[in-house]
Amino acid sequence: MNLEMTGRQVEITPALREFAEDKLRKLEKLLDGPLDVHVVLEIAKHRHVAEIQVKSRTASFSGVEETGDLYASISEVADKLERQALKHKEKVTGRRRREGARSPKVGAVLEAEANRAQPPAEPDEQMTRIIRSERYRLKPLSPEDAVMELETSKEEILVFRDSASDRVNVLYRRADGHFGLVEPEF
Repeated sequence: MNLEMTGRQVEITPALREFAEDKLRKLEKLLDGPLDVHVVLEIAKHRHVAEIQVKSRTASFSGVEETGDLYASISEVADKLERQALKHKEKVTGRRRREGARSPKVGAVLEAEANRAQPPAEPDEQMTRIIRSERYRLKPLSPEDAVMELETSKEEILVFRDSASDRVNVLYRRADGHFGLVEPEF
């Protein structure tokens, strides 16, 4: 942590520096990396103001607190910055957990496939809901024609009737850029 302290009408003592460093160590752990921290301490009459600016690799935060005690001001600003960092970290990890932008149709197909793979639910467990999506008009197509149609559209999924076997098939875009074909077995 690169800590820079500035004092306005106050002398920066080693005790103040150590207290600020201790309070800001949690931020360093939360933000996973080196931090550039600038602390400005000011005393004017009975007001003790602490202003802290933190810059990390992924974000920057700042906070100001004014109390009757300089140590309390530093502590409150550090708590405020910790809350900001936690909120930022939850936001970032939430983005990573998402599996990417998918249309509701693809999500429904993938959820249905996942539900098929799972054993039947216990009666006391909450039952999964079925959410109906659009209705499809089944066109008789060959799988190659279906791929061409899906490439030209912005859709993620295409339900069609195979012209050779007269069975309903599902063609979908895979994450790797290829296409997946779901063929029923009878």
